[in-house]
Amino acid sequence: MIRIAFLGTPQVAVPVLLALARAHPVQAVFCNPDRPTGRGRVLTAPPVKLAALELGITIHQPVRWKSEAIKVLWDSLSIDLAIVVAYGHILPSWMLDSCRLGVWNLHFSLLPRWRGAAPVNHAIMGGDDATGVSLMRLTQGLDEGPVLAICQRPITMQDTSETLLGQLSGDAAELLDNYLPSLLGGTAHPQAQDHPGATFAPKLTKEMARLDPSRPALELHRRIRALQPWPGAELRLEAQTLKVIAIGSITTSNDAPGTLRWNKEGAWLTAGDGQAIELTHLQRSGKAVQSALQALQPWGASGMKYEG
Repeated sequence: MIRIAFLGTPQVAVPVLLALARAHPVQAVFCNPDRPTGRGRVLTAPPVKLAALELGITIHQPVRWKSEAIKVLWDSLSIDLAIVVAYGHILPSWMLDSCRLGVWNLHFSLLPRWRGAAPVNHAIMGGDDATGVSLMRLTQGLDEGPVLAICQRPITMQDTSETLLGQLSGDAAELLDNYLPSLLGGTAHPQAQDHPGATFAPKLTKEMARLDPSRPALELHRRIRALQPWPGAELRLEAQTLKVIAIGSITTSNDAPGTLRWNKEGAWLTAGDGQAIELTHLQRSGKAVQSALQALQPWGASGMKYEG
């Protein structure tokens, strides 16, 4: 029997784990340790762990892979094939070399575009027409391994990183279903990437949340959608922070860049190119998400303020 391990942590990895478990017994699941979450800092298991518990699969949650203990554990499992989805660890060479059928990663981009930690976010911010999932064999270089297969999905003006990742996770499960027989049979022949054409998608930071209204409206529209749900997009109004949760269309405006205008018809933020973004849902600090007009009630039922 071929022995398979699955490595992943967040919700986007769960559909692939479920598809894998339907097709073949999974010897072990590796995910990140439980973390404190929410205002109460309650210790919470990651979604992959919860799914593995439902499936009855043995779970391991190493803090790091640079220890003799994890090497001993991994060697004891005698894994032939490993599948990785959004695991969040750099895996050591000894682990990659240990699997006779390889360690394969489902990466959420059209490699070699957007290697790195936040490919979907950067694809939206970069104005890409499409993104997708790449099934690649892991090597020591960052997302540099040869690619076996790619599926593609268009990016629309309604997509956020959160909604798009939800769709891509289903695509990844389907891609694995299609190519798992070749992985199990050792007949997969991936092709080297075009390394000079690579672009990179570094981790997101809290500092990215602040919007610059001097930028063009389309750029801001993409940025707001790309930064959902974390770190989010924020604007300042009279020393208060408003988090932009959802947006609508882009229209022309006669207001100065940075002007926030609202009335019973809606709310709009004017950007640096004379176009305005419709704001549909906002969140004041310490408050629940509200419609934009409800969130702006402290400043009046209608008005015009400069964001800065």
